[in-house]
Amino acid sequence: MIKDLIYDVGMNNGDDTAYYLHRGYRVIAIEANPEVAEAATKRFAAEVAAGRLTVLNIAIAEEPGEQPFWICESQSEWSSFHREIASRDGSAHHQINVQCKTFASVLSEHGVPYFLKVDIEGNDALCLGGLDPADLPAYVSVEAVELDWLKKLHELGYGGFKCISQHNFLPIQLEGSAHQRRYEMFLNLSRSDNPMIAALRKIGGGRLINRAVQFTRHERGWWFPWGASGTFAEKTRGRWQSYDELCETYLKYQSEAQQGGSSIFWHEASYSFWADFHARKE
Repeated sequence: MIKDLIYDVGMNNGDDTAYYLHRGYRVIAIEANPEVAEAATKRFAAEVAAGRLTVLNIAIAEEPGEQPFWICESQSEWSSFHREIASRDGSAHHQINVQCKTFASVLSEHGVPYFLKVDIEGNDALCLGGLDPADLPAYVSVEAVELDWLKKLHELGYGGFKCISQHNFLPIQLEGSAHQRRYEMFLNLSRSDNPMIAALRKIGGGRLINRAVQFTRHERGWWFPWGASGTFAEKTRGRWQSYDELCETYLKYQSEAQQGGSSIFWHEASYSFWADFHARKE
């Protein structure tokens, strides 16, 4: 494992890569979409020239070589090997051919990172399958789409787990965290019909309250834009859970989302359960 190295698998517009570079890490960024990869290479031209960033315009697949890939024209982050993902919500999309590598071959060439972030629209498991239990990243994050992906992380040897909402970067726990209680307090203040609180909002307090609601998007010297994955490792909020506890937590909230239950962990209009699993070696 290389302690100053991070992999950003599914770089998209580079907002996560920008944060990792800001934190002082070297980054291997992987992006299948050639136009997006080129734009990010230009955005980070200085870091590429300095050797702090390597952009790989490839896709991660089961076999190396050229394969068909679907580009979502309105939401580049939805581009995928799976057409149903690239065409989500009726989005315009088209097919291209991309160069592919196995994740094991990328690790062999560039080394095992300290932190591995994966977000490749349905194929995250291919990265987990390429990991060697004898030489693992200290921390990993993947989209919380499949409970089997959490199981795979457990089988690889990871022992501590979190589920982090991507709507507000709050930890999803059976017993709410202190960060959750703080968030709910400011959110209630922003919506309260109490005359005194409403008056306070009108004379300028509303701006302060709204900024306080967004505290989870702040880190010293950094602001996480919408769509960014947020922080990682020990800077993630909440406590590390056991595999069994997080399975129970995930199933509970996934069921509530599917039933249309209200929660701060998803948008009420869509009930989208959008979260990431984080794992650490114990």
